[in-house]
Amino acid sequence: MPPQPDSKPFHGFCLAAPHSGGGKTTVALALMRALVRRGLSVQGFKCGPDYIDPSFHRQATGRPSLNIDTWMMGREGVRSVWQRHAASADVVLCEGVMGLFDSRAPGDLSGSTADCALALGLPVILVVPAKGMAASISALVAGYAHYHPGLRIAGIIANRVGSPSHTRILAEALRRDHLPPLLGAIPHNASWALDSRQLGLVPAEETPCGSDWYDTLADAAEQSVDLDALLELTRLPRPKPAHPVQASSGTRRRLAVARDRAFCFYYDDNLSRLEQLGWEILPFSPLHDTALPAGTDAVYLGGGYPETFARELSANEAMRRALRQHADGGKEIFAECGGYMYLCRTLVTPDGTEWPMSGILDATARMGSALRSLGYREVSIPGTSPLGLERTTLRGHEFHWSSIEHHRDYPSLYTWTGRDGSACRDGISHGNIRAGYIHLYWAQPLPTPETAARLQGKIILLNGPSSAGKTTLAQALRRLSPRPVMIFSVDDFLPACGTASSTLTGTLDASGLPLVEAYHAALAAAARAGACVIADHVIGENPDWIHDLRRRLGSVPLHTVRVHCDRETLVRRETTRTDRPPDLPHALRQMDTIHRGIPCCTSIDTTAATPDDCARQLLHLLSEPTEP
Repeated sequence: MPPQPDSKPFHGFCLAAPHSGGGKTTVALALMRALVRRGLSVQGFKCGPDYIDPSFHRQATGRPSLNIDTWMMGREGVRSVWQRHAASADVVLCEGVMGLFDSRAPGDLSGSTADCALALGLPVILVVPAKGMAASISALVAGYAHYHPGLRIAGIIANRVGSPSHTRILAEALRRDHLPPLLGAIPHNASWALDSRQLGLVPAEETPCGSDWYDTLADAAEQSVDLDALLELTRLPRPKPAHPVQASSGTRRRLAVARDRAFCFYYDDNLSRLEQLGWEILPFSPLHDTALPAGTDAVYLGGGYPETFARELSANEAMRRALRQHADGGKEIFAECGGYMYLCRTLVTPDGTEWPMSGILDATARMGSALRSLGYREVSIPGTSPLGLERTTLRGHEFHWSSIEHHRDYPSLYTWTGRDGSACRDGISHGNIRAGYIHLYWAQPLPTPETAARLQGKIILLNGPSSAGKTTLAQALRRLSPRPVMIFSVDDFLPACGTASSTLTGTLDASGLPLVEAYHAALAAAARAGACVIADHVIGENPDWIHDLRRRLGSVPLHTVRVHCDRETLVRRETTRTDRPPDLPHALRQMDTIHRGIPCCTSIDTTAATPDDCARQLLHLLSEPTEP
């Protein structure tokens, strides 16, 4: 009797690198193919908003590869994608994005490879481009291994090594410094290089990389990587299969989705979500088909490379005419990025050639010679959402070299806020036509009673001097909060060190114990488990404490509140304390320095207001959603 899936060994890991261009994709494909050749079922994932790498994963493994991104999807969305697709595999390999800790902004891990690994509890295999490197590999690996205490780097794969002796030097350096082991060293091979164009790698379907090419990569992995050690270090409990989501039981509507070499940028989970909403997905090719699928109710034109195939798209007059007839008949069209360009009257390629497109929008798409826009976006959509999504706020990613010039005024599709706080309007919402540059993600699950607690995990940090009123404010917040909260007070941690000091700095000096690190680890663990935590902390006393807390939290929402009062009130409160011996010089020193170096989203003056009045000013922080 064959072993049941839940009794077979399960392995999972994130494959990361210090920076882009370090060889993650090549190493990922080599490992995937080598493990498949062992008879294992390998499931690929790609961290970040990348459509192209998953196309290579699919060819290496024979299974669709899924995107995961903690900023676009939220942590619960990442877990949901993982649960739906990981349980049926023997090995799950999540290829990272950019460098391991690179994210949308310094100090916020959301959207990074590290945050995906933290959300899923996965170990990390670090790919180090080792050309020209010897013992310095230890310094690099030590930095990455110790940067985030919640992240486990299980092993190292050196890429682009020069010789067996080079490999031995790298392995010995890591071993002598008690760092994660060198699992393998892959030599440089120019034939493994993948071609690129303006948006990244050329998609797998357009490359000459056949089965023999993937097998060559697998040969290198089998010869150069200790696959048995890799599997042993990444063995995990098998995820429980997700309950299947039932599709809408109403009348099925027919959605024509452009799928060919010109339009290939789609999130598979987005399409699955559309099927759940009652759409029947009907692929068609604007390059080769002359008509839309029979009975089409709406059209979805995704992103891709219309500029690369402008000649073929323009020559297919029958399809351009079919799309115009569809639009003129009042039927819906939704287009993103490349699809938006295809809706225009003309597309101008870099050589200046003007190619007629569908002509549904009175606009000109023009390819540039440099990147025009890049970054995450959170958009608000007024009115009706495209394709019956019933969401007014969506997250997504924008990445394009082109621009679109409108020759008439069109209402915008959505608004979003720029990094400088400016309000941006973009896209077109014109009758039954909706189009924009942003690739939206809409498959994240809506909150359920089972996920609500995890979705709302957050920390409210009360930072202020001794006797400013942090403790009574925390107690009032818990009493008035509409939801359960936990209070973490530094004062409650002091007795654990067994010293007589009543101050944090005094206790640290007397004990030498990692009290602050333990306190921060407890805060992070509680918030990640879904708790709403109120932290009574003098974190502003030491910049290193601020850095340590932010490292441990990753993308856990943190709201810092500046708690203060006037000098006379502080003196009176400190000198009349009965819970511990008064220490007025300590309190006054904190009053002058405690708020330096830490940004606060809210300020509370406790001089005259009651604790309850102060707490009522902060209740909105307890009810704000923390996931899209």
